[in-house]
Amino acid sequence: MGDESLYAEIGGKMRALREAQKRTQAEVAEASGIEASFYGQIERGANVPSLKTLLAVSAALGVGPAELLPIEGSASGDAYARVIESLMKKMTDKEKRALVGIVKDIATQFGYRGGGLKGRSSRKSG
Repeated sequence: MGDESLYAEIGGKMRALREAQKRTQAEVAEASGIEASFYGQIERGANVPSLKTLLAVSAALGVGPAELLPIEGSASGDAYARVIESLMKKMTDKEKRALVGIVKDIATQFGYRGGGLKGRSSRKSG
């Protein structure tokens, strides 16, 4: 993996987590103690964060720093799973059950079967 693609992937993970949390670049930048323009450059892969900045950004996003780093050979879906996991940390059990039900419903619509949890959606139609 080249340096540019590494930085772009780090930035992409930052963006995915931030958007999943419905936060602006300015909000995360402020929580990280960096300028919003610098944060935007990191998200675009146009600037390289220091280790100190990476730690601050990961804390602001509520994830460990390793969550922002690409892991060779990992499935691309892992990033999506981490975003969902990050969101679920803030949810009640009722909200988690509803989310799992929604995901199962969507998967069924696309023809996927299986899943580790018994029962179907906790949502009611109508």
